[in-house]
Amino acid sequence: MGLGWQKRVFQFTGKAPLPENFWVAGIPPMVMAFIIGGIIILLSVLAFSILIAAMPRSGGGYVAISRLVSPGWAFVGSWFEFLSIAWSFGIITVAVFEGIWYIFGPIVGISAVGVSDVVLFGAGVALLILFTAIGSLGVRMAGYLLQAMFWIPAILTVYVLYLLGSSVANPAALVAGMATMGGATPQGVVAEALKQGMDTVSVGNYWSAVSVAMGGAYFAYIGYAASTFVAGEVKEANKSLPKVLILSSVVIMAMYVIVSSFGAYATAAVGRITLPNGHTWSLFEAYAWLSYGAGNLAPTGLPRAWTTTIAAFTGIGMGLSSLNWLLFIFGVLWVMNDIPPFILTASRILFAMAFDRVLPASLASVNERFHSPVNATIVTGIFGVLGCFSESGIVSLGGSWNPGGSLGAGLDWIFSAGVQNTDLFDAVFFTLFALALVMLPYRRPQIYEKAPIKIGGKTGIAAIGVVGVLANLYLDYMIISSEYETLALTVVLGVIGAIVYVYYKYGTKDVDYTTIFTEIPPE
Repeated sequence: MGLGWQKRVFQFTGKAPLPENFWVAGIPPMVMAFIIGGIIILLSVLAFSILIAAMPRSGGGYVAISRLVSPGWAFVGSWFEFLSIAWSFGIITVAVFEGIWYIFGPIVGISAVGVSDVVLFGAGVALLILFTAIGSLGVRMAGYLLQAMFWIPAILTVYVLYLLGSSVANPAALVAGMATMGGATPQGVVAEALKQGMDTVSVGNYWSAVSVAMGGAYFAYIGYAASTFVAGEVKEANKSLPKVLILSSVVIMAMYVIVSSFGAYATAAVGRITLPNGHTWSLFEAYAWLSYGAGNLAPTGLPRAWTTTIAAFTGIGMGLSSLNWLLFIFGVLWVMNDIPPFILTASRILFAMAFDRVLPASLASVNERFHSPVNATIVTGIFGVLGCFSESGIVSLGGSWNPGGSLGAGLDWIFSAGVQNTDLFDAVFFTLFALALVMLPYRRPQIYEKAPIKIGGKTGIAAIGVVGVLANLYLDYMIISSEYETLALTVVLGVIGAIVYVYYKYGTKDVDYTTIFTEIPPE
């Protein structure tokens, strides 16, 4: 759990504002997206758990897809997954500083004066370099770092859940905290959003709003299978990984739904205005739209909307403002929690492909001291700069480094939809990952026979894989339907990946690929 559970409920509500009278069963679209997305993820996790238990190798899905579906599809799918994770790596490093200066900083008095997209980009790149260096030291060192960054905010989560629960039970504390923090009132925020045209840009359809929100929900869940990529570096992975994957996925889904619900329902309880056309708006939609939609939040005097912000307002209203530093530590460290898994995942994909010689062999080189693919980790860091461009907005339209004209429009096309881009890349890969499970009992019966999990025999295993494929195809559809530009970029990058694969398979003569793909890499 990193960035998504604090920000997404407001971010993707702001991107597709919808009056509350359109909600199905009273459930906000983003919360519904977390529920549907979580169910799909659980189906996928079940499929991946069975497959990885049978083939615990570094590189995870790449190895499974290449040996069970086809080498070509494995390369293209894993190329997408590498881009997704490396891109997300950069997004998160910049998001850490967005949190420090724009979200958590204001609640403890840290000023954002002088902070620009250039500063955000530079800070994100600096953090990216630091974590790339740490990632080069291997799984053990990354694990120590992740443990340190996990337990502190995990303990503080109890306090944050208390504040969020209090904001639902006692909206008056939330209102009082807003007044103290920015001199704003819920009704004033809603009135400002309506004045700026929020009602005129309503998507007007619940499931359209859910479709948009699914992009944010899936990004929040995107790290769920990270451990499968280091399966070859985990003791007794065939026994431990399935349990860890399934249990952690259930816990993460529950937390996303609970926390996003607290944030949504607390803010939906105040500032409610019903227009003559019957549309009902509250602080929830208004604050989200002014923060992340086409509106301008500046007139309200409030920091951007995160669930952490709501917790801070409530804490101030309850007389607990002296404890806001706990919220600052909580927020920053949870965001940073995303980073180590991204480094390990992306670098192991490169390692596995290079081990098969469909990428330069140097990327498969393992440092003897740290037992880490250092070159692959460094390349991951280089590609992570793409995410720094996306999240900082430095090359998007209006950004400091956008050259304008057709080139500027092209850069904006590539980088402005960073979250949706990574979502579709990831979903395509995991569709193929689930398809590999369908093939397992029939294309590699010798591996199936040794697999520790055989639910329902060959037919049962294949059926679980089919359910995983269908679930991921649904996600593919939801992402594409809300962001068509992402599909175009995916096709372009897919062609580039195919060209690279063809070059290494047919342009180099020193490797027998037929032999490589009939063998399973050693553990």
